[in-house]
Amino acid sequence: MSSFPRNLGRLTNVSYEPMTNVIGEYNRVCTPGSIMIRVFFSLCLLTFCALAWSQPATSAQKEGVKDDGSMDILHFGTKIGSFKIINGAGRVEFTFTGTVLVSRMEGDLSITGHIKKEYEGNGRVVYTGTGKVVAVGSWRGLQWFGRDMDGYWYGHGVIRLQGEYDRNQNTGVYWYQNVAEKDSWPGSTTMDVQLPAEKPGYNPKVKIRKKG
Repeated sequence: MSSFPRNLGRLTNVSYEPMTNVIGEYNRVCTPGSIMIRVFFSLCLLTFCALAWSQPATSAQKEGVKDDGSMDILHFGTKIGSFKIINGAGRVEFTFTGTVLVSRMEGDLSITGHIKKEYEGNGRVVYTGTGKVVAVGSWRGLQWFGRDMDGYWYGHGVIRLQGEYDRNQNTGVYWYQNVAEKDSWPGSTTMDVQLPAEKPGYNPKVKIRKKG
């Protein structure tokens, strides 16, 4: 029985070092200075990654808007679906195919492309076609439905999203400043998204409404 440990070491071809040697090597490599250096470089790497993924609003995206500190940027797009910005303000810019309805707009509205004005009256205007919308100011409602929409909104208010599944089973995406934190449009419901986003600890998806 006394020879069992010696036989086990020979059979497994394992060499055993004294524990004091292992501890000594650990203390030599993991000095307080080396640990602090590793922590410092790790924090620098995390900061660099966060900045690389961040997409704050550019000067062009803020053009014509006076920010009072209550505004942020929201990027959004879908292959097929609809949205409505309710009681919004700021700057909205998007390309699209489909129908656009603007209600009680105060500010500048530019619509270019192959566009036809279908209706205007009672503070509302309706356009159809393929083109680009740039709205700067405030509005009671700015609504779109159709396909191939991509854009951003710099301002504040609520946007109601509803996506439809495309051939790849995608409904669309939206995100704030961090492109790594994309969320999907709802496929069978409508979703109200707040801009700016709620404070940390709150869900910016304010309300989900089921069809019917």
